[in-house]
Amino acid sequence: MDKLVSKYKGKRLGDRLKLSFEYFPPKSKTMERRLWRTVGQLELLNPTFFTVTYRSTEEDRQLSLETIAAVAKESKIPTAGHLTCAGETREAVNDVARFFRDNDIKRIVALRGDARDGETPADEYEGAVDLVEGLLKIDDFDISVAAYPETHPMALSETADIEYLKRKLDAGANRAITQFFFDAEVFLRFRDRADKAGISKPIVPGILPIHDIDRVQAFGSRCGATIPAKLIERFSSLKDDPHGQYHLSVEQGALMCEQLIHEGVDAFHFYTLNQTDLSFAVCRQLGTRVEYMPRPTELRSQLQLVSGRSSFGAR
Repeated sequence: MDKLVSKYKGKRLGDRLKLSFEYFPPKSKTMERRLWRTVGQLELLNPTFFTVTYRSTEEDRQLSLETIAAVAKESKIPTAGHLTCAGETREAVNDVARFFRDNDIKRIVALRGDARDGETPADEYEGAVDLVEGLLKIDDFDISVAAYPETHPMALSETADIEYLKRKLDAGANRAITQFFFDAEVFLRFRDRADKAGISKPIVPGILPIHDIDRVQAFGSRCGATIPAKLIERFSSLKDDPHGQYHLSVEQGALMCEQLIHEGVDAFHFYTLNQTDLSFAVCRQLGTRVEYMPRPTELRSQLQLVSGRSSFGAR
């Protein structure tokens, strides 16, 4: 780790980076406090925006929207709400988009998502392309869409996946944010394929600092993200050494980001899992400066996200 520190010292690579961080809605008071601590600390890095995930099930929709609105209201950082369309009527999805608009949330991460079993409304959005077009009829949202460096598991082919990404961007999305990956070359090869397909809008690499190698392997198996065998071996050798795992995670994340920076990448999206330390440490390792905020985020738990209060009608 000392070598890593000396390698970055004074370079200030992070000063020119555009950062964004993803959170998910808390389901307990303990998780709520963790969310606000995470938001508060990552605000110090002055990111371009935050994103908050969304689930459309009856039990989760309300919590998702309350959390998105609360973070947007309480943080000085612009907030994007995730929005999925699979298994939902157009009107239900449009209601959420209007909720975002009316709460001054101008950024959306537009995703197809996964339909619930047996739920396929006749008037649903057909996919992310259709969703992007529909959202832009409601307001001039800043829209991010998903990209898959190792190809979406349900795509017919690598070529078909790239072509669909181009359609989403051509429909009016501003950028694509990738699924996480653990080898810089995976992203760079994907970027080359996108360039050859005529994609010119930004493709932002998604970074998942490894907090738990077993959980990350499970995540990867579900979304088609490969973890290099040597990296798994290194983490496995540190199974009883949490301190060593932490430093390895920061080292792996920072070195991969540095490789990408030297290949012209100037933006990163971090999947935080509502945990501060690793994402913050990777960004600081890259030289991102800290800017101090005027008020403590820890006091924001008064919003009581998990109390069940409602400002959006359940459908």
